[in-house]
Amino acid sequence: MSDPIYQNLNEAQAAAVAHGEGPLMVLAGAGSGKTRVVTRRIARLIRDGVRSSQVLAMTFTNKAAGEMAHRVQQLGGEYVRVATFHSACARFLRQDGYKLGYPADYSIYDTHDRDALIKELLEDHGIAASSVKPSAVGQWISKLKNAALKPTDGLLGSHDVARVVERLWTPYHERLRKLGAMDFDDLLGNFLEILREFPDVAESYRARFPYLLVDEFQDTNRVQYDLLKLLCPAPGNLCVVGDPDQSIYGFRGAEVRNILDFENDYPTTTVVRLEQNYRSSANILRAAETVIANNRMRKDKRLRTDNGPGAPILRLRAGGASEEASTMVDRIGSLREEGVPLDQVAVFYRAHYLSRAIEQAMKDGGIPYVIVGGLTFFERREIKDLLAYLRVLVNPLDDVSMARIVNVPPRGLGKASLEKLRSAAFTEGMSLREAVAEPAMQSLVGPKARKGLAELALTIDRARVAQTAGVHAALKAILEGTGYLRHATSFGDAEDSTREENIAELINDAVQYDADHDDGLSGYLQHVALLTSADQQGEGPSVQMMTVHAAKGLEFDHVFVCGLEEGVFPSMRVTEDPDGLEEERRLMYVALTRARKTLFLASAKERMVNGSFESMRPSRFLKEIPADCLENFAPSWRRYDADDQGANSTGWSVTPDPEALEALRPGVRVRHDEYGPGLIRRISGRGMSARAAVRFDDGVEREFVLEYAGLKLLEDMQW
Repeated sequence: MSDPIYQNLNEAQAAAVAHGEGPLMVLAGAGSGKTRVVTRRIARLIRDGVRSSQVLAMTFTNKAAGEMAHRVQQLGGEYVRVATFHSACARFLRQDGYKLGYPADYSIYDTHDRDALIKELLEDHGIAASSVKPSAVGQWISKLKNAALKPTDGLLGSHDVARVVERLWTPYHERLRKLGAMDFDDLLGNFLEILREFPDVAESYRARFPYLLVDEFQDTNRVQYDLLKLLCPAPGNLCVVGDPDQSIYGFRGAEVRNILDFENDYPTTTVVRLEQNYRSSANILRAAETVIANNRMRKDKRLRTDNGPGAPILRLRAGGASEEASTMVDRIGSLREEGVPLDQVAVFYRAHYLSRAIEQAMKDGGIPYVIVGGLTFFERREIKDLLAYLRVLVNPLDDVSMARIVNVPPRGLGKASLEKLRSAAFTEGMSLREAVAEPAMQSLVGPKARKGLAELALTIDRARVAQTAGVHAALKAILEGTGYLRHATSFGDAEDSTREENIAELINDAVQYDADHDDGLSGYLQHVALLTSADQQGEGPSVQMMTVHAAKGLEFDHVFVCGLEEGVFPSMRVTEDPDGLEEERRLMYVALTRARKTLFLASAKERMVNGSFESMRPSRFLKEIPADCLENFAPSWRRYDADDQGANSTGWSVTPDPEALEALRPGVRVRHDEYGPGLIRRISGRGMSARAAVRFDDGVEREFVLEYAGLKLLEDMQW
């Protein structure tokens, strides 16, 4: 009878499971079955006499920990402790935290609790919370802790937040200790301090857990690695499993150097490479391996597969974001007609703001979708805030929207003051917007709030006038009058840049709407309302939409990656940073290796940035993919040629008839090779950016870049 622990394992997997004493590093490539190896190694240790209580396995999410523990028990093993780093340390601190002066029932402060405490300290030290946000201070404290640093180590610099962090660092921790509380980062840092300061405690944990296993080791930060080295010093039985090619969380403090330096810290390490990929077609795998080979900071390994070559990778270079989105959705519709379940289709993007055009195209195409690990574009807080401003311009009686933005950004109006204002407005039969603009009502609140309300009333009045020029003009007046962009990007957290990108995309959407429609702000708000109502998905499978970071650990039969342009993917924030660029390339590697059967890579020749079109260059990562792995993709009406973007580029060129383009104007009937006859409704933009909105006889309105559309004039059918 075959041994269930070794059943269906390849040679490398079996070697990792069977490894005896001493350190072990398993370099597990994408789709190589690493979870199977970790769980079976634990089961093998227990079967061969190691007590389950002597094994400690750690990973990064509670879901992964639960799954690993369940798999071990399925293999006949006993219960084994599989935990996240934070949950393991939290449990150990219940026992030994008293050595640092903490009670056994200490409180754990989440981010909200941390920031509330910092706000109190800012007030105690006479620092205005309006000048330095508590969340910005908290974020920097967290960064320092994850890097095992203090303000005196020189990481902060000399900006305002840095000076506040230096002032509050000691008072913050003294206050936590007095309250019998730890923040999330303290769970690791305080346990590390105990292991360093109390050698007898460290020795007791080594005796308690002689076998340590760590999954996703490439995602560990400095503190986590220091913990491991104290819990299991060389040449101990420390097994780490990971892939430096999938280290993509540098913004969270993860250090790829931990896995690269492991053999230096543990010289007797046995290295096992899991290079057999069971997920992707050979063509997809070759593309991913060729891209990641350009990185310098990596361990040598080469994935291989027994899968067939599979379909070529489809490469689209669209005219703009709307064409990129609609072409991908058309392709998804074709897959659906072929019987592909939509939950086996995924759309990836580098940044959240790129989802807007795709969401619009999904709605237009009748394709159900879900945003994984995030909100749909119009559900995001900063977008809802700005839309609330726009709604009160159109409807002065909308007290719900007015209440949302009356103190955003902060204007010194607390809950009690707001309730007093609302009550007085109700008594006088006024809307909240009317009350805000009324001097007698303003006098009901304090001086700071009074000034803020007067400024808000002035901004709303200016935006109301500006809206006659279009949605963009109204939005611009609001942003300038309220300082909302500065407010939304000064929280000091990792989402500051995301919020800025989302606001820029809302501006783009407003500019595009003004160019395509003539029904103004009320029409735009109706358009948005219909979009958000369409986001409510019914029963049945849906396309999975997510950032590439959210895709880590997942796999799909069919993957679409959009926005593959320089400055987008890779991000413009890292193009001058060699280490940052390598992490972006690892992110591309993760995106490619999520696909099992087909891969669709898209970029745009131009993209709207802050309200105006900019020419975009294809991502360098596209040029790193072997040309014979790619196949140009376009709607049937487009003729492809080689362009001048490089040897591996797959763009197109067309030679439109200048006279035909000149004759295209609103009210003219045209024919499209794919969609048939239709009527031009609007022309927007000039030159290469010129676009036409055409309502076809099937009742659907579609937008085209004129240079590429191939529209034919039907002179005898003009209206």
